[in-house]
Amino acid sequence: MNTARTQKITGVALIEILISLLILSVGVIGLSNVQINAKRVAQEALQRTKAASLASDMLERIRANPKGFAAYNGAEVGRSSASTEPADCRLVACAPADVAARDLWEWEQALDGADETRMADDQTRQVGGLYLPYGCVVTDFGGQAGRVQVTIAWEGFRDLGYTGANTCGAILGLKRQLLSFESFVAGTR
Repeated sequence: MNTARTQKITGVALIEILISLLILSVGVIGLSNVQINAKRVAQEALQRTKAASLASDMLERIRANPKGFAAYNGAEVGRSSASTEPADCRLVACAPADVAARDLWEWEQALDGADETRMADDQTRQVGGLYLPYGCVVTDFGGQAGRVQVTIAWEGFRDLGYTGANTCGAILGLKRQLLSFESFVAGTR
């Protein structure tokens, strides 16, 4: 009698182990999904932080060049749209419009990630910027003299379905992430 009972208990223990392994594997898969989502959210936060820093940088450049205020209007840069490097106004004297052109070029380089590069397939690739970035500047925003809006758009992971009036980077579609700063620049007139 004892041997029959021992065999029965052994079989039950094996089934319990298999069920435990199934439950454990479902838990591990769930944790891996949490990890993937955490990395995705962290990447989006990093992109938003970089966008805020770059938008703030552009506002400071505009404030430092109030005489060239009008030259910034309507600018849309990003994804290597400005192929010709303007003169470096730190080395030669430039008109305010030339300073604005240099500012926009440097801003685009930062958006595209020129500050950090990697070698891949015998090519240097810019990796320090936003994903599919666009930067837009509107001066005298809302019909108010001296008011400026700086917007940065990039492609994110989630479909946000934004359909508002801001068209900066609209080519990115529904995954477009937007960050806009508005400010007033004194001495533009």
